[in-house]
Amino acid sequence: MATQSMRAFLTIVAVSAVFVGCGSEQTWPPSESALKKIQSDFEAALADATNSIPYAADFAQLFPGLRNTYSYYIGGAGPSSLNMERLLFERYQLTMGIPVTFDPSRRKIRSFGEPEFLMQEISEVKKIRKAGSLGPVGNLYVQYNTDRFLRFGAGEWKKVVEARGDFSVIGFTVITNSPAPGFDDLRKDWEMRMNKQP
Repeated sequence: MATQSMRAFLTIVAVSAVFVGCGSEQTWPPSESALKKIQSDFEAALADATNSIPYAADFAQLFPGLRNTYSYYIGGAGPSSLNMERLLFERYQLTMGIPVTFDPSRRKIRSFGEPEFLMQEISEVKKIRKAGSLGPVGNLYVQYNTDRFLRFGAGEWKKVVEARGDFSVIGFTVITNSPAPGFDDLRKDWEMRMNKQP
């Protein structure tokens, strides 16, 4: 969990700079030491999530190899939330979002709300060029099956946990032996982002 992509981290810092410190004495861009401290706090807060939030602990135990981040970690633009994502069976994307508040150090979770889950079936992953570019293919386009998704909450999640990750107990049967076309490109992209050292 400590190796989040630099892009996601810098987005957090950039968005925070827009909404925090308007008219203040803060400088932009932040110093290298300030960035390192924010990143250290961010990673500590991610690590604390699975210790402090039972839903997050269950998610990590059932589905290792997660991509985790916080929305609005520094605050200002909106309420903070923990977001956990996992690719499953080379065909699905499972996400969980939980509103959180931090202690004054922003390294630990002080409180959390009810989780919201979304299971989506991926129908195809395509490589595409950036708009207006003649260069190499640089982006992935993920197409979802609009008839095969499920939003659910804590009650349904408890059933999935008790069934050790079997989503059929909440009425969603997964296909485990038919990878979505292009899924391997998405998996490689996720692994690159997860393993890239900031």
